[in-house]
Amino acid sequence: MRFVERCEFGGDPGEVWARVSDLDAIPTYWHGTREISVTREGGKTRAEVVFAFGGKGSAEVTVDDRSRTLTLDYVRGPFQGKQAVTVKESAVEAEWDVEFRGAYKLIGPMNVSHFRSGTRNALKRLCTEPASRSE
Repeated sequence: MRFVERCEFGGDPGEVWARVSDLDAIPTYWHGTREISVTREGGKTRAEVVFAFGGKGSAEVTVDDRSRTLTLDYVRGPFQGKQAVTVKESAVEAEWDVEFRGAYKLIGPMNVSHFRSGTRNALKRLCTEPASRSE
């Protein structure tokens, strides 16, 4: 599954980047992520993720302040591959390039629709003031 979603904003790109790059706040904006536990060791950042749809995964995380890009490289879980979120001057983009595993592969077309919708909603939340978890 590969796709890109984009959301335009009129505010300060630095404020949007602060929200995007706050790893502990990922569940606030990305409602498909129920919990995230971030560890930093030896210059590497890793995340253990509990997904809202069930299942757990692991990702290697890169926060690039220069390009304002957050990359999660999912190495274990119901899907594997990369998600990159980039803040530009007046927009935030999310690019997914992942492959579903196991039973999740069987319902692939439904997953694509669900991921796209969830991504659009997450970007809308990131483009505005911090959202509450109940939204």
